[in-house]
Amino acid sequence: MTGYWEVPAPDELPRIVAMMEDVQFYDAIARVPDEQLNAALAGSKDTALWVFRVDQKAVAYVYMTEMATRLPKVDEFGVFERGKGFGKAALSSLAAKIAQTPDYEKLWLNVVDGNDNALNLYRKVGFGEEKFIAKGWKTRSGRVVDQVRMWLTLDTVRGSAP
Repeated sequence: MTGYWEVPAPDELPRIVAMMEDVQFYDAIARVPDEQLNAALAGSKDTALWVFRVDQKAVAYVYMTEMATRLPKVDEFGVFERGKGFGKAALSSLAAKIAQTPDYEKLWLNVVDGNDNALNLYRKVGFGEEKFIAKGWKTRSGRVVDQVRMWLTLDTVRGSAP
C-alpha cells in the first residue's frame, strides 16, 4: 500500500479533533489543545500535525512533538478506518519520512499497557527497546494506567531503505 504524509487541509482538522474527543479513545488518545494543533499547522519547529493519504484520502493522522530534538516523539497517532492495513502502512511511511533527517536518532512513543492492538502494530513496524512505566498516565476518564515506552532506532530504517 502506497501513501504519503502531508499537512492536513483546514477542513480536515475537525475530523482529527473528533477522533481525539471520541469517548472510545479516552483511555488511549489525549486531546491535544487547539493552540498546540494550530502551532503545528503554522509550522512550529517542535511540533507537526500530518495526515496519511492513500489515493488522496486521509486515512490516519499523527501529532508529533519534540521535533527540535534528536528524539522526535509520536505524541498521538490515530487511524480513521481500522482493519485495512492503513496503520502499518502509515507508521512505516512515517518512520521513513522521519529517517530522512540525519540528525534524528530514534522515534519514540508511549502506549497504554494492555492496548494490545497498538502494541502489536508498533512491534510489527519495528518499535522495540520497551520500558514499562508504572502508573505513567492519567486518562481523561480518570483512570491511572501503566504505559509502555517504545523506540524505533532510525538507523535500522535508513539501512533498509532501497
